[in-house]
Amino acid sequence: MCVLFRNLKIIVMFKMKSLAFLCTVMMSQTSFAKDIVLYDITNKESFTVQAEHPAFVETESVKQLFDSSIHSKFLSDKSEAWVQVDFDQAFKIHQYSLTSAGDAPARDPKHWQVKGSLDGKSWTLLDTQTEQSFDTRAQTKTYTLTKSKEVKHVRFELKQQGTTQWGDRYLQVADIGLFAATDLPLASFDLDKRIIRLNEVITLTNTSENEPDRVEWIIPGAKIKRDGQNAHVSYDKPGSYSVTLKTNNSAGSDVVTQKNIIKVMDVNRPWAGLQLPKVVVKLEDTESAGAKRLIKLLPNIEQAINEVTRDLVPMLYNNFTEVPEFEQVTFRLKWMDTLAYRAGDYSNMEIAFSSKYITERLADKPDEQVTYELLGVLWHELTHGYQLFPQSAADTPEETHAFIEGVADLIRINAGYHKTREPQPSDTWLGGYTNTGFFLSWLSKRYESFEHQFNATATELPDWTFAAAIEYVTGEKLEKLWQEYQAELSK
Repeated sequence: MCVLFRNLKIIVMFKMKSLAFLCTVMMSQTSFAKDIVLYDITNKESFTVQAEHPAFVETESVKQLFDSSIHSKFLSDKSEAWVQVDFDQAFKIHQYSLTSAGDAPARDPKHWQVKGSLDGKSWTLLDTQTEQSFDTRAQTKTYTLTKSKEVKHVRFELKQQGTTQWGDRYLQVADIGLFAATDLPLASFDLDKRIIRLNEVITLTNTSENEPDRVEWIIPGAKIKRDGQNAHVSYDKPGSYSVTLKTNNSAGSDVVTQKNIIKVMDVNRPWAGLQLPKVVVKLEDTESAGAKRLIKLLPNIEQAINEVTRDLVPMLYNNFTEVPEFEQVTFRLKWMDTLAYRAGDYSNMEIAFSSKYITERLADKPDEQVTYELLGVLWHELTHGYQLFPQSAADTPEETHAFIEGVADLIRINAGYHKTREPQPSDTWLGGYTNTGFFLSWLSKRYESFEHQFNATATELPDWTFAAAIEYVTGEKLEKLWQEYQAELSK
């Protein structure tokens, strides 16, 4: 039997002889005193978290599992790892959830056990799952416990299965949730639209649970007209706007804030509302020859990042309302073997550069060429931050890689930072980087708004593949276009 606590609905499945019956019983208010409302205690309550392997990458540590963002992630360089949540008080857990990360489906957990404890020493098995899979990226799957259990400590023992296309057996998860019952007036609201024009009215509807007797809307920058517990708002300036709702009832109070949830656009100035993120520069290495050279050649890294961002996002999107909105971009210079990488989530992006690469690989290059190379890498990594990622490409890791790295080099090439590289004949378009990037650049010269449309296929196509994305934008088969491109290279 599976009981759905919300909406007073009980769904019972049973078999009689050879027939299967589904019986849905709608319970009236006279049958139960009240509905049971569940909330994620990792969002509201005080706790600490520990892990077997807490941080492989600083910005993708175990803390990212509980940061209220499904676009960040915890990455472990091990195929198995446990994560433990320790609360200050006991809760009766009814459900839990896991959310897949935004990339690399092969790193998803495949098998796991969930255990609970009151003292952190004696553990009870709460749930076991095997052969699990996630259909899309950033997908949240919720599991109901057969028997609810009161616990102070919850441990997830997670296991990844198989080798990824990069040859590793890493484990990654975006988010973990734990759900218990509450009488608090859980604050929530709906909007009838999220993108509006100047002075257009948008309606905010209070959808809070547990019957709040008082609500308060806090909406900076808006003209507000209240309608009972709801509100109608409008704006006279373009930009992104946040909404806060506070609620009260006899059990207590609650508050929810959705940052930049409303986008207001001036149709005559589609980029007028663009807000650049805060830039934080962290120079972990200041002593190597490469570090000193970067600091000399790019003395104002914040300005360089802002200038690239302003030029980059119009190459991927039609107006500012479509652009992922970061609160912060962290630039980190460190001595490392990798040339550069992009990490973080859709709220906070991190870009790291290698001072070792500048020291050892660019030592004999003139300043002009080094500056050109560094800006090219910046274009590539910032594109990773702002581009879309295929959401339904669970079984196409090579194609996903070609898309992600190909689009980053497409934008770098079309921005003019490709002169140290040139296209080479190849048997496949799946190489990523310049192999795919030059091909996509060739297509962008034949098809108007190719960059916008190809980037958008990541979320628009329900069954994404590289070939389907190319055909969706161009109307031509990928193999035909690739052969034409290769023929031109051979001339």
